[in-house]
Amino acid sequence: MKTSIVVGMGIGQLYKDVLESLDHQVITVDPDPTKGAMWSSVDSAILMHGKFDTAHICTPNFTHFELAAKVAPISKIVFIEKPGVASSQTWHTLCKTFPYTRFIMVKNNMWRDNILDLQQQAAACKSIDIMWLNKNRVPNAGTWFTTKKLAFGGVSRDLMPHLLSLYVAMNPNWRTDVKTSAGVRQNWVLDQLVNSDYGQVKKDGVYDVDDECYMSFTDKWNLVANWRTNDYDSRGILFQTAQGQLDTFDLGLCPESAYCAMIKQCLNNIDNDAFWKNQHEIDSWIHAQIENL
Repeated sequence: MKTSIVVGMGIGQLYKDVLESLDHQVITVDPDPTKGAMWSSVDSAILMHGKFDTAHICTPNFTHFELAAKVAPISKIVFIEKPGVASSQTWHTLCKTFPYTRFIMVKNNMWRDNILDLQQQAAACKSIDIMWLNKNRVPNAGTWFTTKKLAFGGVSRDLMPHLLSLYVAMNPNWRTDVKTSAGVRQNWVLDQLVNSDYGQVKKDGVYDVDDECYMSFTDKWNLVANWRTNDYDSRGILFQTAQGQLDTFDLGLCPESAYCAMIKQCLNNIDNDAFWKNQHEIDSWIHAQIENL
C-alpha cells in the first residue's frame, strides 16, 4: 500500500478523497483543529509515520517552499499546489537541493481524459481562447489570498497557471511560440467587495493583487482569467476555424479522474528521468510566465 501525506485540509480534502480512492494510506496535517486532520504539524506526522510515497502541499502560497523542503527528504514525490513557489529560481533551488526527490507543480487539467481531443481540435483552428472568467469569485478577499507578499499575486497566481498548463497540453509548439502580450489589472478595491461566491470578505484586510490577467501567444492563443467580471461567468475554451466556425468546450471544475490520472502517472514514472525532466521544464516555464507580471 502507498502512503501519502496531505498538508492543508482546504483543497487538501479533495486530495485525501482521491488518494483514498487509489487505496493509499493518507496522513493528514492541518494546524486548524476544525479541519479534522490527524496531525497539527508536519513534524509530528513525520515522527510517527516516517516515509511517504507522495506528499501534497495544499497550504497558503507563502508556505509552499518551507513545507515542501520539510517533507522532501522523506517523500518520493512532492506535489505542490499552484502557483508552486515564489519564482522560477526558487523552484530550481528547491529541486536542486533535494536531487533524489521528484517535484511537480499540480497541473491536473493536463490529465483530463479528453486532452488529446482538445489538442487535435486546436491544431485545426485559427484561434483558441482559453477563458476562466468569474462573475463574483474573489477567493476570501482580505485574507492571504489577496495579499501580494503572501500570495505572490492574485488571479495571475491562482487561475492563470491552470490556463497555462492547458495551453502546454494542447499546443505541441509551446516551447517555441512567442508571447505577444501579457498583463494584469486590479479592477477592484476591498471596499467594493461585499460578498463572493468563494469564501468570506474580510473588510479590515488587504487587497493589493491583480484580479484580471491576460496572455497571448503568436496570433493564435489567447488566455484570460478574471476573479470578478461583476457581470457573467465564462469558463471554457473557444475554438475558431479559418472559416469562422466556432465551437466551445465548457471547462467546468476539473474532474477527480484527472487528479487520479496525474498521481498514477507520476508514480508509474518514478524512475523515468525523461518524464521528470519534461515536468521540470513545464513547471519552470509556468513560473517564468507569471513571476514578472
